[in-house]
Amino acid sequence: MLQMFSKLSHIGYREERYRRADVNNPLLLGLSTIELNVSELCNRKCSFCPRYDESVYPNQKKFMSTATVDALVKQLKWCGWYGDVHIAGFGEPHTHPTLLQIIKILKSYNNLFIEIATNGDRLIDNDIEFTKKLFDAGLDLLTIDCYDGDAQYYERISTCQVLPEGKYRLSNKPDIANFQLFQGHPDHKSTEQLINEFGFTNRAGIMGKTETLDRECYLPFYKTLIDWNGNMLLCCNDWHRKGGDFGNINKDSIIDAWNSDKMIKKRRRLSEGKRDDVCATCDIDGKKFGLKSFELHESHYNYILHKLVD
Repeated sequence: MLQMFSKLSHIGYREERYRRADVNNPLLLGLSTIELNVSELCNRKCSFCPRYDESVYPNQKKFMSTATVDALVKQLKWCGWYGDVHIAGFGEPHTHPTLLQIIKILKSYNNLFIEIATNGDRLIDNDIEFTKKLFDAGLDLLTIDCYDGDAQYYERISTCQVLPEGKYRLSNKPDIANFQLFQGHPDHKSTEQLINEFGFTNRAGIMGKTETLDRECYLPFYKTLIDWNGNMLLCCNDWHRKGGDFGNINKDSIIDAWNSDKMIKKRRRLSEGKRDDVCATCDIDGKKFGLKSFELHESHYNYILHKLVD
């Protein structure tokens, strides 16, 4: 059966996946999800995305190497971690020239649940046979955002019937690519209303409102993002990399980066509800799920969290 999802069902699904992850692994404590930014290209310029304006976020031909993916898999095998790997990041995954090979490398370690988030323009509209090969290679879930209205949505439902049952899901966001989210809306909806309706964030202040939220955020406690060059970033909202990197899995390891002093200091600040630096203008709730990871870090790293100084 086709998996349908709304904002609420999506949160429920993420909660379910979170419960299945190895958050108690002592080497990667709290970690449930690894997001990979495999490509710095996208074929669209949607108004809700920083890429709507090349001066804000330009397209670049930068791709994660298969060597970086292989290094990640070897490190995860070494520590016995299991959880979700999301191929999404800041670009469109289908623009990566060796996406199929990336899936094969990731699936060489059976403890990983592999998901791709895509606009579907190539994987569905242009090359359904390539999409089937991704599943043959080990892809577990394909999440497809339908941005061009009801006609596209229902057409894709029909097209996807040849894909493995229960392994894909579509979201219907009617003509959202043309909403001009941050430049006014034809139905006179505010930016805040549209962000709430479709579950968008302001990408750490790049888009929309910028007031500071004084509350905790669980994201860096349960999730990480590995950039195209192997750098570990603070989270998937830091498009401009203002938070810097916390290590590189090619030079160090994901274990060292996840447990770096810099990351621990940042978690401490967030655990105190202090959103500063790049987090100061981020409007994400940050507490939809991930409480267990938050509490694990507080319990196991309490001494370090309170001894390290800014």
